[in-house]
Amino acid sequence: MRYLLLIIFLGSIFLTSEKFVDSTNTPKFHFVVVTLLCLTTVIVMYKKQIKINIIPCKTFLWGINIICFLQAGYGLLQFVDWFPSNHYKFSITGSFDNPAGFAAVLSLFFPISLFLVVKSKKTKKWFAIIILIIITSAVCFSLSRTGILSIVISMILFLMFDNKLINKIRQLKYCKLLSILTLICLVFGISILYYMKKDSANGRILIWKVSSIMIKDKPVFGHGYGAFKAKYMDYQAKYFKENTESKFALLADNVKHPFNEFLKVAVEFGIIGLMVILIFLLFIFKKITKSKNENKNIVLNGLASFLIFACFSYPLQYIAVWLFISFYCFLLLPSNKIKILNNPISIITRITIAFVCVFSLLHIYQHICSEIKWKEIATNSLHGKTNEMLSEYKKLYSTSLKWNPFFLYNYGAELNIVEEYTKSINILTECKKHFNDYDLQMIMADNYNKNNESEKAIQIYQHASNMIPCRFIPLYQIFKIHKKNSQTEKALQYAWKIKNKKVKIPSSTVSSIKAEIEDFLKE
Repeated sequence: MRYLLLIIFLGSIFLTSEKFVDSTNTPKFHFVVVTLLCLTTVIVMYKKQIKINIIPCKTFLWGINIICFLQAGYGLLQFVDWFPSNHYKFSITGSFDNPAGFAAVLSLFFPISLFLVVKSKKTKKWFAIIILIIITSAVCFSLSRTGILSIVISMILFLMFDNKLINKIRQLKYCKLLSILTLICLVFGISILYYMKKDSANGRILIWKVSSIMIKDKPVFGHGYGAFKAKYMDYQAKYFKENTESKFALLADNVKHPFNEFLKVAVEFGIIGLMVILIFLLFIFKKITKSKNENKNIVLNGLASFLIFACFSYPLQYIAVWLFISFYCFLLLPSNKIKILNNPISIITRITIAFVCVFSLLHIYQHICSEIKWKEIATNSLHGKTNEMLSEYKKLYSTSLKWNPFFLYNYGAELNIVEEYTKSINILTECKKHFNDYDLQMIMADNYNKNNESEKAIQIYQHASNMIPCRFIPLYQIFKIHKKNSQTEKALQYAWKIKNKKVKIPSSTVSSIKAEIEDFLKE
């Protein structure tokens, strides 16, 4: 069983496949879910008892230690260009889509690595130290500020709850001075992390500010599950419409997550949902601090690392993080065996669970086939075969992918390319219920523009411009519509807006627009 669990961990961290549109996260998720469903089916049908004490053993901990060591090494090899990164903007991503997942997994494991350094002896101790250094180096080179902060806090907490180390520190002559210096270094370090990517940090402040407006509108029960991706960008557009001179205008971009798991809960489930989560966490930490379990230091550090990540990133987007949280909770369970009874109620329950698992496996199998087919037709569309692929998109629309907003977005975009503007509007309108951003608005505006609905197109282009004020194309498209309709005065108005607009990132597109505007104003 231990080896099977290690394989699940291995798959949740390393598995990728180009057969899927999301080649990094989707394969990991499907692998873990399918494996756990199969495992559950076997247990309820054939096992007579379940051992709870299979996880907290050093063999298992060393297994995870080596898995994370391999992931850290993979990231460092990407840093020196021996392996390609999965994201063009970042040099290190490991087997994830960006450094957030990479750093989250390594940071959550860090307390176990520390534990093995302290508890191991001789050769194993040196091996554990080498692994710890490599993991720390990988997180630092990934430039994940949250990961670095998580590791530092985890190390401090580990020292604070290790009685032997605390007693040694207290016996030092300048113990108080050392504590003050540590605190000063921590504050100084946090300041450095802020200034390391100041624009990114300020961008998150904007996201939290707009998210707080969403909470204010529906404070008790929130906007509903998945509402952040559907509504946030509209709120951001409203914010910049009302604050045209905002200092955050140049920092705005498409946003899918508030970079704070608790804020996301508050937006979608209100103060009630947030309170439930916080009460549950307080209950867990109370149990941990009162527990006499020898693993409580590891658990406390692991959950603290998760909480730090949850406050500044989106760790719950990764299935490996869910497994690590479950693992830490299992460490607190007492050694025990659960016997599975053979009375009629137990047998019916077991058959029901097995039936649900098998039904779920069939559903997931169909969904995986649909996702693989989606990747195939999306690739063919990129190679210029969009017209031939439309019938395939239509077939997939009748499957479970109908509820996938990214499939709907892709389908709507392809309909726009083949000039099926009305159908594209219908599909993208459906997509907006689950997911909405600047790019969707731009395609929607183009659909209305090509359908000769100029007023509606201008309205949507303006909304897109409010979403991300630093973008030039929405204003340029409005300018072109007014120019085409011989509305010279309005065209001049937008031409001056474009001329006076600050450039965030210089590009050939922006330079071309600026040059065309200059020529128009000269005329």
